[in-house]
Amino acid sequence: MKEATHQKLLVATRKLIWKQGVNKTSVDQICDEAGLSKMTFYRAYENKFDIIKEILDENYKDMEIAYENIFTKNIPFIEKVMELIYYNMEATKEISPDLIRDIIKQDNPQMKDYMRSKVDYYRDLSLKYIIIEQKKGNFRDDVKIEFIAFFLDHINELLLDERLNEVYESTDELANQLTKMFYFGILRRN
Repeated sequence: MKEATHQKLLVATRKLIWKQGVNKTSVDQICDEAGLSKMTFYRAYENKFDIIKEILDENYKDMEIAYENIFTKNIPFIEKVMELIYYNMEATKEISPDLIRDIIKQDNPQMKDYMRSKVDYYRDLSLKYIIIEQKKGNFRDDVKIEFIAFFLDHINELLLDERLNEVYESTDELANQLTKMFYFGILRRN
């Protein structure tokens, strides 16, 4: 498959799943959005889950690189936190509640374990840097790592909470607030 065709499929799929989630996105919709035939799609992918996994794998790899870049910069720690918050805001921009729901409550057997592994990956990546920075004295040492892990495991559920969603105009705004509350909540006060 030509790279341009591959990119059309990736861009179309990402746009659709960000807007309407995994479960509501079909191969027909992906092909329509990309302006390509189903035959072209099936030459490259066995099903929609294969391309969705490719997109999510790329996003999580980008996240790992971004975290590494942020935490290894030679800048004051508070600036690292601000960059991390900004990165998370940009990375989750325009993600629909449907996609969040599909990530944390996936019923499809092809995707359930995969999605759980991605939630675990995000938690473990975050914990890696939190533990390092906690040992340096940048994050509060009175907040137990087990509590932080629990919170990270359940933060997506808060994004789906009906009462919280009534307070904010968009999922983006709620995600930004939760991210800020989390990082500023564990930040050491000097």
